[in-house]
Amino acid sequence: MIEFKSVELDDMNWYRELAAKANAVQPRLNLDAPFAVNYIWCKRYGTKICRFEDFILKAYFRPDGIICFAFPYGTGDVNKALRAIEAYARESNIPLLWAGLNAEQTEVVNSLFDGRFSFASCRDYSEYIYETEKLATLPGRKLHSKRNHLKRFETNYNYSFEPISSDNKEEAYEVAMQWCADNGGEDCEQGSEFCAIRRSIDNFELLGLEGALIRIDGKAVAMTIGEEISPLAFVTHFEKAISGYEGLYTAINCYFARTLTRYKYINREEDMGLEGLRRAKLSYRPDILLERFEGCE
Repeated sequence: MIEFKSVELDDMNWYRELAAKANAVQPRLNLDAPFAVNYIWCKRYGTKICRFEDFILKAYFRPDGIICFAFPYGTGDVNKALRAIEAYARESNIPLLWAGLNAEQTEVVNSLFDGRFSFASCRDYSEYIYETEKLATLPGRKLHSKRNHLKRFETNYNYSFEPISSDNKEEAYEVAMQWCADNGGEDCEQGSEFCAIRRSIDNFELLGLEGALIRIDGKAVAMTIGEEISPLAFVTHFEKAISGYEGLYTAINCYFARTLTRYKYINREEDMGLEGLRRAKLSYRPDILLERFEGCE
């Protein structure tokens, strides 16, 4: 029987080796494909992984005891990998539940298992994917207001933009903590998002993350961090800005996109059902709204 283990830094090399093979066949766009996102969020989602031939198998061990499985990620006989997951669920005496599948993957599962699963779209976890060039240039009538925000920012503030490095990464964390305080957060350092940001900062170079800061009058006031999904796409994991500066979010988004034009797309993750976040993500007119599905028998 296959065995799932917690995501550790020691898993990075074999994980990325298999991911690179998969991306050479079909470059991915989905946010959970790269290694770092699984490592930094593994405690929050109970993420565990295992290697099955040339596939990465992934499961989410929830605090309530429920285990959900992701679609196999890799190359080779995907039906064999799916059967290995089925065998694990059967031998563990647990229901076979699926999470985070796209529409095409639900069809593969039901083709193999004779349609025995019912899948439902999870709108709160649909992923917002944009053409990088559009985020970098804010073209056209529909993004006119964003250009105005950016212009006012550039007119009103003495600002600078710089990549995150070992020299300034702690300032990026301080921006995130200040954002939390500004938004009424308590015990920020104990929250799952800030544990993920802390892991990102602590292992920034090792994980191959990229990010940027904006300063106003020399003070760091906005940060963003993400990573490569595939040669086709980049994912932004975190974006935080201190309140009180008009157009600051537009600026950090746009300026960072200008450094990422080697990718066709930027995935800006989901909105988690938060009304304000959904409104903000829709305002940039996503080119793809990638549906995610959960399934059960």
